[in-house]
Amino acid sequence: MLLLASATLLAGYKARPWNPRPAESYPARLTSEGVTIAADPLFRDDLAGLFFDKDDLVTRGIIPLAVAVFNDNDFPVNIDADTVELISEGTRIRTMLPGEAVARAFQKTGKGVSIPLPIPKLPSSGSSNQEAFQDFEHKFLGGKVVQPHGAGGGFLYFRAPGGDIDGFFRAAQLYIPDVSRRDDGSRLIFFEIDLKPAVVAAPPSRRK
Repeated sequence: MLLLASATLLAGYKARPWNPRPAESYPARLTSEGVTIAADPLFRDDLAGLFFDKDDLVTRGIIPLAVAVFNDNDFPVNIDADTVELISEGTRIRTMLPGEAVARAFQKTGKGVSIPLPIPKLPSSGSSNQEAFQDFEHKFLGGKVVQPHGAGGGFLYFRAPGGDIDGFFRAAQLYIPDVSRRDDGSRLIFFEIDLKPAVVAAPPSRRK
Protein backbone atom coordinates (compact mmCIF):
# COMPACT_ATOMS: atom_id res chain seq x y z
CA MET A 1 0.00 0.00 0.00
CA LEU A 2 2.80 2.42 0.90
CA LEU A 3 4.65 1.68 -2.34
CA LEU A 4 1.44 2.19 -4.30
CA ALA A 5 0.84 5.52 -2.60
CA SER A 6 4.42 6.61 -3.31
CA ALA A 7 4.07 5.65 -6.96
CA THR A 8 0.85 7.63 -7.22
CA LEU A 9 2.46 10.73 -5.74
CA LEU A 10 5.51 10.48 -7.99
CA ALA A 11 3.35 10.09 -11.09
CA GLY A 12 2.14 13.64 -10.76
CA TYR A 13 5.46 15.54 -10.88
CA LYS A 14 5.06 18.69 -12.95
CA ALA A 15 7.71 21.30 -13.62
CA ARG A 16 6.97 24.67 -12.04
CA PRO A 17 8.37 27.76 -13.75
CA TRP A 18 10.95 30.10 -12.26
CA ASN A 19 12.09 33.40 -13.71
CA PRO A 20 14.12 36.19 -12.10
CA ARG A 21 12.08 38.93 -10.46
CA PRO A 22 13.15 42.58 -10.84
CA ALA A 23 16.54 43.06 -9.19
CA GLU A 24 15.24 45.56 -6.63
CA SER A 25 12.75 43.01 -5.28
CA TYR A 26 15.56 40.82 -3.87
CA PRO A 27 16.64 41.87 -0.36
CA ALA A 28 19.89 39.85 -0.64
CA ARG A 29 21.83 41.23 -3.61
CA LEU A 30 25.13 42.83 -4.55
CA THR A 31 26.28 44.89 -7.55
CA SER A 32 29.80 45.13 -8.96
CA GLU A 33 31.31 45.83 -12.39
CA GLY A 34 27.93 46.14 -14.06
CA VAL A 35 26.63 42.84 -12.68
CA THR A 36 24.00 42.43 -9.96
CA ILE A 37 23.65 39.02 -8.32
CA ALA A 38 20.72 38.27 -6.03
CA ALA A 39 20.27 35.22 -3.80
CA ASP A 40 17.00 33.75 -2.56
CA PRO A 41 17.30 30.67 -0.29
CA LEU A 42 14.14 28.54 -0.21
CA PHE A 43 14.79 27.29 3.32
CA ARG A 44 11.29 25.96 4.11
CA ASP A 45 9.22 23.26 2.43
CA ASP A 46 6.49 25.72 1.45
CA LEU A 47 9.01 28.10 -0.15
CA ALA A 48 10.74 25.34 -2.09
CA GLY A 49 7.33 24.04 -3.17
CA LEU A 50 6.63 27.24 -5.06
CA PHE A 51 9.10 26.18 -7.77
CA PHE A 52 9.54 22.42 -7.28
CA ASP A 53 6.68 19.91 -7.28
CA LYS A 54 7.76 18.24 -4.03
CA ASP A 55 6.13 19.27 -0.77
CA ASP A 56 8.90 18.00 1.53
CA LEU A 57 12.08 18.98 -0.28
CA VAL A 58 13.68 20.71 2.72
CA THR A 59 12.51 17.96 5.07
CA ARG A 60 14.37 15.53 2.84
CA GLY A 61 17.54 17.56 3.27
CA ILE A 62 17.64 19.73 0.14
CA ILE A 63 17.51 23.52 0.10
CA PRO A 64 17.21 25.11 -3.35
CA LEU A 65 18.82 28.53 -3.54
CA ALA A 66 17.87 30.75 -6.46
CA VAL A 67 20.61 32.91 -7.97
CA ALA A 68 19.36 35.73 -10.19
CA VAL A 69 21.91 37.53 -12.37
CA PHE A 70 21.37 40.94 -13.98
CA ASN A 71 23.97 41.95 -16.55
CA ASP A 72 24.23 45.63 -17.50
CA ASN A 73 27.38 45.13 -19.58
CA ASP A 74 27.92 44.88 -23.32
CA PHE A 75 29.28 41.34 -22.99
CA PRO A 76 27.76 38.06 -21.73
CA VAL A 77 28.66 36.67 -18.29
CA ASN A 78 28.45 33.32 -16.58
CA ILE A 79 29.01 31.88 -13.08
CA ASP A 80 30.95 28.72 -12.30
CA ALA A 81 28.38 26.93 -10.13
CA ASP A 82 30.88 24.28 -9.02
CA THR A 83 32.97 26.76 -7.04
CA VAL A 84 30.12 28.63 -5.31
CA GLU A 85 30.06 28.06 -1.55
CA LEU A 86 27.46 28.56 1.16
CA ILE A 87 29.36 29.72 4.24
CA SER A 88 27.90 29.88 7.75
CA GLU A 89 29.58 29.73 11.16
CA GLY A 90 32.68 28.04 9.83
CA THR A 91 30.79 25.56 7.64
CA ARG A 92 31.37 25.65 3.87
CA ILE A 93 29.01 23.76 1.57
CA ARG A 94 29.03 23.36 -2.20
CA THR A 95 26.04 22.53 -4.35
CA MET A 96 24.76 19.07 -5.06
CA LEU A 97 24.42 18.20 -8.73
CA PRO A 98 20.84 17.86 -10.01
CA GLY A 99 21.03 14.07 -10.17
CA GLU A 100 22.13 13.83 -6.56
CA ALA A 101 19.39 16.22 -5.44
CA VAL A 102 16.71 14.21 -7.26
CA ALA A 103 18.03 10.92 -5.89
CA ARG A 104 17.83 12.31 -2.36
CA ALA A 105 14.40 13.89 -2.94
CA PHE A 106 12.82 10.68 -4.18
CA GLN A 107 14.67 8.03 -2.21
CA LYS A 108 12.41 5.47 -0.54
CA THR A 109 14.59 4.77 2.49
CA GLY A 110 13.20 7.63 4.59
CA LYS A 111 13.41 11.40 4.79
CA GLY A 112 16.68 13.14 5.43
CA VAL A 113 18.75 9.95 5.16
CA SER A 114 22.13 10.10 3.41
CA ILE A 115 22.16 8.43 0.02
CA PRO A 116 24.91 6.02 -0.92
CA LEU A 117 27.72 6.86 -3.31
CA PRO A 118 27.96 6.57 -6.22
CA ILE A 119 24.65 8.31 -6.80
CA PRO A 120 21.88 5.81 -7.63
CA LYS A 121 21.06 5.47 -11.31
CA LEU A 122 18.05 7.53 -12.32
CA PRO A 123 15.00 5.75 -13.76
CA SER A 124 14.49 5.48 -17.49
CA SER A 125 12.93 8.19 -19.60
CA GLY A 126 9.22 8.70 -19.00
CA SER A 127 9.29 8.03 -15.26
CA SER A 128 8.40 10.70 -12.72
CA ASN A 129 11.96 10.69 -11.38
CA GLN A 130 13.20 11.42 -14.88
CA GLU A 131 10.73 14.30 -15.18
CA ALA A 132 12.00 15.65 -11.87
CA PHE A 133 15.60 15.26 -13.02
CA GLN A 134 14.88 17.21 -16.20
CA ASP A 135 13.30 19.99 -14.13
CA PHE A 136 16.16 20.14 -11.60
CA GLU A 137 18.72 20.02 -14.41
CA HIS A 138 16.96 22.73 -16.41
CA LYS A 139 16.86 25.03 -13.38
CA PHE A 140 20.46 24.34 -12.29
CA LEU A 141 22.74 27.40 -12.40
CA GLY A 142 25.57 25.45 -14.03
CA GLY A 143 26.08 26.32 -17.68
CA LYS A 144 23.76 29.33 -17.69
CA VAL A 145 24.93 32.39 -19.66
CA VAL A 146 23.42 35.83 -19.06
CA GLN A 147 23.41 37.90 -22.21
CA PRO A 148 24.37 41.60 -22.42
CA HIS A 149 21.76 43.83 -20.75
CA GLY A 150 19.78 40.73 -19.84
CA ALA A 151 18.75 38.71 -16.80
CA GLY A 152 18.99 35.03 -16.01
CA GLY A 153 20.29 32.57 -13.47
CA GLY A 154 19.17 29.35 -11.87
CA PHE A 155 19.30 27.22 -8.74
CA LEU A 156 21.92 25.67 -6.52
CA TYR A 157 20.98 22.67 -4.35
CA PHE A 158 22.47 22.63 -0.86
CA ARG A 159 22.27 19.96 1.82
CA ALA A 160 20.11 21.23 4.66
CA PRO A 161 22.12 21.81 7.84
CA GLY A 162 21.10 20.01 11.01
CA GLY A 163 19.38 21.99 13.73
CA ASP A 164 18.18 25.56 13.27
CA ILE A 165 17.91 26.14 9.52
CA ASP A 166 16.54 29.67 9.95
CA GLY A 167 19.47 30.59 12.20
CA PHE A 168 21.97 28.97 9.84
CA PHE A 169 20.84 31.11 6.92
CA ARG A 170 20.65 34.29 8.99
CA ALA A 171 24.37 33.85 9.60
CA ALA A 172 25.21 32.69 6.06
CA GLN A 173 26.88 34.24 3.04
CA LEU A 174 26.82 33.00 -0.53
CA TYR A 175 30.37 33.18 -1.84
CA ILE A 176 30.67 33.33 -5.64
CA PRO A 177 34.35 33.41 -6.62
CA ASP A 178 34.14 32.82 -10.37
CA VAL A 179 32.09 35.28 -12.39
CA SER A 180 33.49 35.51 -15.92
CA ARG A 181 33.09 37.33 -19.19
CA ARG A 182 31.84 34.83 -21.69
CA ASP A 183 33.49 36.60 -24.64
CA ASP A 184 37.14 36.59 -23.54
CA GLY A 185 37.09 34.41 -20.42
CA SER A 186 38.42 37.08 -18.08
CA ARG A 187 37.16 37.00 -14.50
CA LEU A 188 35.25 39.72 -12.69
CA ILE A 189 35.48 40.41 -8.97
CA PHE A 190 34.09 37.82 -6.56
CA PHE A 191 30.72 38.26 -4.84
CA GLU A 192 29.92 37.57 -1.19
CA ILE A 193 26.21 38.04 -0.48
CA ASP A 194 24.79 38.22 3.05
CA LEU A 195 21.66 36.04 3.13
CA LYS A 196 20.10 37.41 6.33
CA PRO A 197 18.01 40.06 4.50
CA ALA A 198 16.38 37.33 2.40
CA VAL A 199 15.54 35.27 5.49
CA VAL A 200 14.09 38.25 7.34
CA ALA A 201 11.97 39.25 4.33
CA ALA A 202 10.62 35.73 3.66
CA PRO A 203 6.83 35.51 3.88
CA PRO A 204 5.32 33.68 6.87
CA SER A 205 4.84 29.96 6.48
CA ARG A 206 1.63 29.02 4.67
CA ARG A 207 1.44 25.77 6.59
CA LYS A 208 -0.40 25.38 9.87
